[in-house]
Amino acid sequence: MEWSDLKVFLAAVRTGSYTAAGRRLGINRTTVGRRIDSLENALGVSLFQQTPNGHAPTREGEELLATASLIEMEIDDLMARLEFPGEVPETIRIASSGGIASEFLPELATFQQQEPRAAIELLGELDPLDAVTQRRADLAIALVRVPPVRLTGIHVGALAQAPYARRDSAADRVLGWGHEVETAVPGQWTITNPSGELAEGAGIARFNSWQQLKQAVLAGMGRASLWCFAADAEPTLQQLSEPDPRQDYPLWLLHRTKSPPGPHLRKLVTYLEHALRERLAPVAREGGQA
Repeated sequence: MEWSDLKVFLAAVRTGSYTAAGRRLGINRTTVGRRIDSLENALGVSLFQQTPNGHAPTREGEELLATASLIEMEIDDLMARLEFPGEVPETIRIASSGGIASEFLPELATFQQQEPRAAIELLGELDPLDAVTQRRADLAIALVRVPPVRLTGIHVGALAQAPYARRDSAADRVLGWGHEVETAVPGQWTITNPSGELAEGAGIARFNSWQQLKQAVLAGMGRASLWCFAADAEPTLQQLSEPDPRQDYPLWLLHRTKSPPGPHLRKLVTYLEHALRERLAPVAREGGQA
């Protein structure tokens, strides 16, 4: 076996298609297919099979996947110790619930400085679970009670939400979520604000991303329930009532269960686990120091 062929195999599993794998590696689809064929011929087994959800590794393919990912980690660690600049940067595509990942740009910027061979791409997906399942994203920063079995990862903490308005605003208008959000995550973390047809029928101004809603409240358009960790950091906003613990939502870092993350995605998950817990729990830190 050639390591270069194993790299192609790993990319094909992670992206879900020869075309996407070629795009990630900077080669064409035909070359990807030829390299996979060469690997199968060398091993004498089939590595992929057709499933209702597309192509997936066979039992032999899963065995190779586990070994190839270990080899990948060892080689990446070696290159880091040798301070080797590496090849094409590894792109990590991130989807988040309603675009909440935009609140974590400072943490992502720090990681980018630490790992210049990792390239971050934030997607506009509203449902990160579907985006990762369908391989449009590599990592989900997701607000979900219980992750589906097809995804695995780390529970970072719980986010509280409460109603906010701008301090100098009368705050008599209620703001809500639009149809896109309502369709993507019906009846989940969105229920604290009017949404979809209900909001439309009431003539409520509606928004389809977290940043849009937050900026609308900051602009004085009205009041809305916001995530406290972000809203409390805005000096022009005031909290109108205490958070309801029943509306707390767990925040997760999730990736596909049957697709081992690449070296830089693994490093990003480890980094975000600690950085986001630090960001989301200032009260607990202060209490511990006292």
